[in-house]
Amino acid sequence: MNRIRVGDLAVAVSDRGEGPPVLLLHGFACGKRMWFHQIRALKERFRVIAYDQRGHGLTDAPAVASGYSASLLARDLIGVLDALEIERAAIVGFSLGGGPALALAATRPERVSDLVLADVGAGADDPVKIEALARQWVSLIDRGRTDDLVCEMLRSELFKIYARRSRRRRDHMAALIRATPIDGLRFTLSEVLSKRKSLFRLTGLLRSVQAPTLVVVGQLDYVCSKASRLLAESIPNATLRIIENSGHMAPLEQPAAFNAALTEFLGSTRSQRPAA
Repeated sequence: MNRIRVGDLAVAVSDRGEGPPVLLLHGFACGKRMWFHQIRALKERFRVIAYDQRGHGLTDAPAVASGYSASLLARDLIGVLDALEIERAAIVGFSLGGGPALALAATRPERVSDLVLADVGAGADDPVKIEALARQWVSLIDRGRTDDLVCEMLRSELFKIYARRSRRRRDHMAALIRATPIDGLRFTLSEVLSKRKSLFRLTGLLRSVQAPTLVVVGQLDYVCSKASRLLAESIPNATLRIIENSGHMAPLEQPAAFNAALTEFLGSTRSQRPAA
C-alpha cells in the first residue's frame, strides 16, 4: 500500500499484479480492505488497483462538507488513473463505488474498457427512505453516539445479512465501519448519499454507456434488486448476474461466486476483442 497525490488529497492505494488493469471501487464505510478476496483472485492475471475513496480508510477525510460530493468522487477516480499512468481500465464499482464508475463510463468512455456495477443503486426506487436513513445516521454521529451508529448500520439492509452470518463476519463489518473516519461517514452520508439522483431519473445517461457491462446483485439484496434490473435493461450490451444466497455485500458474502462472475466477464470481453 502507498499514498499518492490526487489534487489536494492523499489517497491510499493498493496496486498488485501485472496485466490488464482492473480498478476496484469500494462501498460506503467499507474501504479498499473489503476487496481482499478479489485482489487475491485477480492478481495472477490482472494488475489490480484498489484505493480508499475520500473520507474512507487511510485516504484523507476533509473536515468540511464542501470536501464531499458525487462529482468529487468521480474526479478522484480520474485522478487516480492519471497518477498511476493508466489510460484505460476495467472499472468495478460496488455500491457507493458504482457512482464514480458509472460517471466515468458515461463521460469518459475512452478510459473504461469494461464496467462492472455490483449491488449499485440502493433504494433508488424509494429515495425518500434512504435520505431519512442517512439523516438518522448523521444525527447519531453529531450526538457522538458512535457505538449506536455501528449497531444501527449493522441492522440495516445494507449490512445485516453479512453481519448475521457469523460473529466473525459481524466483527469484520463492524471493524470496517469503525475504520472509516467520522468526518468521512458524516459527509459521505449528507453530501453524497443524501443528494444523489435516483437511477430511475438517469436513464438517458445509462443508455449512453458504451463499455461492455456486467451488473451483479445479491439474490437477497432487496434494496438494489429493482435498480440492478434497471441498469441491466437500460445500459446497452449489459448483462445481469444474480449471486445466490447473498445480500448487499456480495463480494464478501459469496466471494467465490462473485469472483467467478467477475473473472468470467473480464475474460469473455477480452477474448471478443480483435487482436491489436
